[in-house]
Amino acid sequence: MIDQNTLRAKSPVYAGLLFIVFALSGCESAKTPDQVTRSFWTALIDNDLATAESYVTDDSLALLAAPPHDFSNITSLETGKVIINGNIASVETILNSEDSSLRPRPFETALVIENELWRIDYRRTQQNMAGTAFDGFFKSLQNLGEKFQNQFEKQLPLLEKEIESFSKQLEKQLEEFGRQLEKKFPSKQPAEPQPDTI
Repeated sequence: MIDQNTLRAKSPVYAGLLFIVFALSGCESAKTPDQVTRSFWTALIDNDLATAESYVTDDSLALLAAPPHDFSNITSLETGKVIINGNIASVETILNSEDSSLRPRPFETALVIENELWRIDYRRTQQNMAGTAFDGFFKSLQNLGEKFQNQFEKQLPLLEKEIESFSKQLEKQLEEFGRQLEKKFPSKQPAEPQPDTI
């Protein structure tokens, strides 16, 4: 029978394979905040909730599972500035929509170290995304304002005619009122001065 310890120590192939296995497993488990962010959002965009859950903190699991997540209108993902401060990090994230009229707004994906790995703090991330939730609301307000402006511009000539007509009627009424006053209170003409008689 061959001694396993002797085989491991003497086999350079075995040592090389062992190194590769450890290196690969180390790369797989120790992702950077940017890599975790990209993997998490890619999973959500692909509607792969099970994979997305593997990147969030234990506290975030229930929150992530609670509402339906529809990111089907997201066409691409961008990440930017990464800030690491001890056991917390933030990654600037932009989700680009297929609706080109919506301007993408960056937000911060929040991460913390949990079990020696970077994990998404989905509660803080959602709070950071709160501004983007109002994009649709502000877009609808903008559309409403444009619609009102267009209707106002269409009605403007009619409004100008109404104002002009009202102005003419007011002028006539003021003239009539002036005549009525004149009749009731006739103005006294000053007597013409008599030439001096000497």
